[in-house]
Parts: sequence; C-alpha cells; structure tokens
Amino acid sequence: MKDKTRLLTAILIVIVLACCINPTPVAAQDENIKETFDSASPEGWELHPQAKIADGILQLPPDSFAFRFGDWSDIDLSIKFRYSGEGEILVSYNMSEEGRYNLLIGESHLVLEKEQKEEVKPLTSARTALESNTWTTLHITVSGAQHHIYLNEELVLTAEDAAPLGAGAIFFQSLSRITLEIDEMVLSGTAGEGMPIGEEPPGEETPPKGEPAPEEETEDAIPADEIEMPPATATADVTQGPLDKRGLIEALFAQQASQVELTTFFINMVLAAVCAYILSIVYIHWGSSLSNRRKFAANFMLMTITTTFIILIVRSSVALSLGLVGALSIVRFRTAVKEPEELAYLFFAIGLGIGLGDNQRLVTFVALVVGILIIGLRRAFRKPGADVNLHVTVASHNPDMVALEAITEILRKHTTKLKLLRFDESADALEAAYLIEFRDMEDMSQARAALRVLSPALEITFMDNKGIW
Repeated sequence: MKDKTRLLTAILIVIVLACCINPTPVAAQDENIKETFDSASPEGWELHPQAKIADGILQLPPDSFAFRFGDWSDIDLSIKFRYSGEGEILVSYNMSEEGRYNLLIGESHLVLEKEQKEEVKPLTSARTALESNTWTTLHITVSGAQHHIYLNEELVLTAEDAAPLGAGAIFFQSLSRITLEIDEMVLSGTAGEGMPIGEEPPGEETPPKGEPAPEEETEDAIPADEIEMPPATATADVTQGPLDKRGLIEALFAQQASQVELTTFFINMVLAAVCAYILSIVYIHWGSSLSNRRKFAANFMLMTITTTFIILIVRSSVALSLGLVGALSIVRFRTAVKEPEELAYLFFAIGLGIGLGDNQRLVTFVALVVGILIIGLRRAFRKPGADVNLHVTVASHNPDMVALEAITEILRKHTTKLKLLRFDESADALEAAYLIEFRDMEDMSQARAALRVLSPALEITFMDNKGIW
C-alpha cells in the first residue's frame, strides 16, 4: 500500500513539472509572419533612414520608425525588444485611415489609447517596471473588442473597445531620446477584405493618412528623409493629481474582466488539486498538530481549488474584486483552528491557490517544493522525543492501586517514544497521562494486555492524534 502511495505521489509530481511551465498565450492561426531581421532590407517593411539592421536586430535610434505593411484584424503580435535612453516606445496596430491603437511603453508605465479622427481616447493604463538594456517580450492579442497586453508572459493590461477599429498595419517608433532594438517579431491575424495574411495592399492604394508612404521609383516621390512623421501621441500623465469623484469611478471600472481561456482554467484547477493533495500528504505525515490531521488536511483540496477559481475570475476586474469584498463582508468564516501550525498550512493552501489563479505556475510550484524541503529539514533535525501520536491516560484505584513505575515500565517496553505529561496521586487513586507512539496495532494490543496483567481494574484511555497505523 505504501509503495502504491509513493508511486502515485511521484506520478503527480511529474504531472506538475510537465504542466507548470506557463505557455505563451498565442492564438492559434493558420498562417503567421515571423521576422528575424536577417536581411538588411526586409520584405514588406518601410524603415526610417536612420533605422538599420545589424546582427539580426532592428535598431531604431531616437525619433525613428519602422512600418510593417499589411491589413490585419484580431492580431496576435509578439516582439522581443530592449531599449536604452529616456523616452517612450510607441507600438501602433490596426493602423489605417480610420484610426489606430497606440500602446505607449515607458520605463514605469503602459498606456493604451485609441486614436481616431484626430481624437485620442485613453482605454487603460498600468504601472510597470522595465529595465533598460534588458530583453523584454511584448505580446499583444486582440479578439474582437478585447485587448490583452502581456510583458514577459504576464498579463499587465486588458481593455475592451465597444467600437473596434478595422484591419490595419503595424507601426513602431522610438520617441524622445530612446533607442529601440527589436530582435524578432511574430505576427498573425485575420486579413482584412479577403487579403491573405502578410500580403501588402495593392500598389495604387494610398497609405494611411499622416503615415509614411512606401518608397516608389517616380520623379515625384518624396525623399525618405523629408517624410513628415505624425506627431507623437501624448502620454497619459500617470502622476496626475487626484481625480474627481466621477472620474475616479470611471477609472476604476474602465478595466473590464478578461475572458478566461477554458484550457488555462482546466490546467490551473487540476494543478490546484494536485498541489493541495501533495500538501495534505505532507501535513498528515510530517505535521505535529495534536488534532486529527487526516480530517483537517481534507480541507486543503477544496480551499486551494476555490481560491484558484476566485482569483482566475476577479484578477483583472476591479468591479468583481469589489463585489468579492462585499460578499465576504456578509459571510463570516469560522474555523476551529487550535494550533498555529494549522493556520500556517491553511495560509499555504490559500497561497497556492492565489499563485495558480494568477497563472504563476512555475513560481507556485517552486514555492511548494521549497516549503516541503523546509518542512522536511525541520522534521529531520527536530528532537525525536517530540514526535508522538497518542494521548494515553491510565487510572488505578484502591485496593489494587498500581505504582507509577510499573505502568511506565510496561509502556516503555511496547512503545517507540514515551513522555509523561501529568501525574496525579492521592491516598485512594493514581492517574498518569502520557504522550506515546506505537509502531502498529500489535504493539498497542500487547501494551494493553500487559497493563491488564498488572491490574484488571486499570482504567485505560487512548486518544488518537493522527492514527496509529
């Protein structure tokens, strides 16, 4: 039975290791474009004269740009970039005469805007911490009205546009004194107006208003260094003063909850169950609580799964988060926590649920492994006399009252650990309380029979802690 339990535990750990790597949330597309910038003049691009490609990296000096022709909607865009200097990075998508979406990336903030007919409407913003001269992965996914922005595979922005823009091109620009480097770009999406993915617009089509036109071999062509660039979109002031009451409410509820992918939801729930099971096994066998650990550990599964489910639902919605606070203010949670160790394990289970609910699978699994190692090392170096699993009370009364030494000697012969907790003696009675540990049921039966030989009138009470087998 023990071998089967160990095998099952090993299999579950392997499953956790296989699933803990958080896959990059890339939408499945039939076709995509992967640009590694191996060519000095990549096909389908318009580059600023100061921009250059070296060693497979697209380099955009301050106030330069790169324009990728095409006509995409419901895009899935991923780039690997780094920057140096001060300023902002502008990434525009769905760029056409109708308008465009602007993502402004600064050292400490991200701002997503919708620019249409010379009007700029902020959609959402967030604070972040980017390090210069460090490669960062930016991932943008658009599905209908939903926009999701990831940095290093972590969701940082989500927004919903009730009136989505049509298909358009992709545009990169380095603003102020910032230098932008792009290592690679992967782009997929739905082509607008039946045009295959990645195919450039027909030659006679006019490029979007205010945007740089592709070079053409004509006498009237405007030299590239004289192309007038569109004014940089003003960055939302993330350090602005307090909002008025109405503005604060609108800011709080502007960020809508993102739709949870069914696959992500299922994987996280399975991992929550697996992690809770491993934690319960650790608590049952390595815990030191005096209560029935098997019954208490059964709560870890439900608690971890519930926490994961709640965090998956409310993690990106202020409105749902406030609703959760209101619900918890009505329901009062009470639990008979008798020892600090029980509370510590409950917090551990909740922490696992929060980590998996936020899609931090690798970090959560590492925390679980580190926690188990710490508990195991603590148990290995713990004094052996403290590890007991039964409370035993023996009472003897006149006229056949048995001496304490005789009772202790019998218990010592049949137990692996013995500790005297309390001893009461009067002229008519004797009562002794012990903490002991039996190897199995056979040892307990032999100890009970030996005590009965001392005196059939002995009163013996066994109180279970975690079970004696």
